[in-house]
Formats: sequence, C-alpha cells, structure tokens
Amino acid sequence: MKRNIDKSVRRTATAVLAACAMLAGATSHAASPESGGAAPQPRARFSVVQWNIGHFALGKASKTAVTAEESAVRSAEYRAMIARLKPDFLGVSEFDPVFDKAGRLTTNEVFAAFPTKVLGPKNNYQCNALFTRFPCVRHEIVDYALRRQKVYFIDSVFLFGTNEVHFVQSHLDWFRTKDGQRYALPQMRQIVEHFKDMPYVIVSADFNVSEIGHFAAFAEAGYTVANDGRYSVLDNVVVKGFDVKGLFAADNERRLSDHRIVGCVLEMKPAAE
Repeated sequence: MKRNIDKSVRRTATAVLAACAMLAGATSHAASPESGGAAPQPRARFSVVQWNIGHFALGKASKTAVTAEESAVRSAEYRAMIARLKPDFLGVSEFDPVFDKAGRLTTNEVFAAFPTKVLGPKNNYQCNALFTRFPCVRHEIVDYALRRQKVYFIDSVFLFGTNEVHFVQSHLDWFRTKDGQRYALPQMRQIVEHFKDMPYVIVSADFNVSEIGHFAAFAEAGYTVANDGRYSVLDNVVVKGFDVKGLFAADNERRLSDHRIVGCVLEMKPAAE
C-alpha cells in the first residue's frame, strides 16, 4: 500500500513540475510580494513567427495546388515545420482556408494543434490568419483606407496580466516602386495611427518592402524592427513595448512556400517604460 502511495505522490509531483515549467516558458517574474512593495506585472516572453504560406501554391496562384492524393504527405510536412519552430504566435499571410483540392480545411489539416485560430476573409490573393495557444479576448478586421488590392489587417487582443497586447496580422501592398509607395506608406501610417495610444503592439506581416529604411514610419513612432536586415526584410515582425531577445529564420527550400519564415523571441517591457 505504501509503495502505491509513493508512486501516486511522485506522479503528482511530476505533473506539478511540468505545469510550472510550461508557465515559466510564457512569463518571468522579477520579484515576489514577500520582497516588499507591490509585486510587478509578469514580463511575458514568447516567440512570434511570420510566414507567408503562399496559398499552398508556392505563391503562384490564389488557391491551393495540393491534390487529394498528396494531401496527407503535404499536410504532415507543414505540421513538421510548425513543430520544429514551436511558435507561441504564428502569423500567416496568403493563408487559404482550403488545404487541398478535395476541400479539406486547413485549420484541421495543418493548424489543429493551436487552440486559438483567428481567420480573416479571403480577398483573392489576400487572406490573413493567426494561430496561438493564448486565448484571444476580441478581434476586428480593419481595411486599409488607401489600397490597390483588397488588403487589410486583423487586430487580435490578448491579455497578459492586466496589459492588453494587440497582435496585428497583415499583408501590405507593394512598396518597391514609387507607385507602390503611394499605397504602402499610407498603410504603414494607418497602423501607427490606429495603435498610437496602445503601449503593446506586435505587427506581423508580409510588408512587401526591400530594405530596412522602408520601415521609417514605424521607427519614427518608436517601434522596433525585429528582422533588422540579417534576413530578407520582406516578412517581418515590428513591435512596440517589447524587447527583441532573439531572431531566427527557417528555409522552406521552396517546397512549403515561396517565402522564408522569420521569427523572433519577445519580452514585454514594464508598463512604465
């Protein structure tokens, strides 16, 4: 009987330690109430990945190119990449709700492991989505006031302690020509203006830019560009109220999409900063 009790205690202790480890991965605490004074807000720490997934057609079409016959193998390849990255937030540009030509849903075939799925509308080549393990408080779809394509952004709100974090997922119009800048620059400025009073903002997007200087509108508003040029700046994560603690990328070898995956590790700054 005593041996059975010991095993039960060990199992309980193991479960508690595992739960504590999981929570530690999401937040870090600088002090405890016993240290005197008010306890500070936990500083959330998590990873963000931006991926233009190319409609599962390598960016060559607005609809999936995956056939019914290859669906199982292809979906397993996408899931393996996501498992390798282990993102807390996965922002997807050029998303397609339908994974294969048999009509299987992408949320079931590729992203089923994420409890929170925020999907935007599909406007021909434009479709955005966000997948995460954190619960979303609310979200809205915002159209750009000036646009060439039917581009928009999703504003998803998450709570960390008492702080609201706005996660913006988008795909902007072309910035790479003077004509394109007529649309892209106002779109960047619209994001800045929309969130000017929000202290914590994450913008994950295919920004359609070719150089770091194209992010000037964000830099002037106090944002930090996570991918500072070490990789192609086309896909990027731009943040306000966060320290960038790490940057990484993953090459699809042109099999999963026509874009390189870019990600970063973020840590919330104290509210007073």
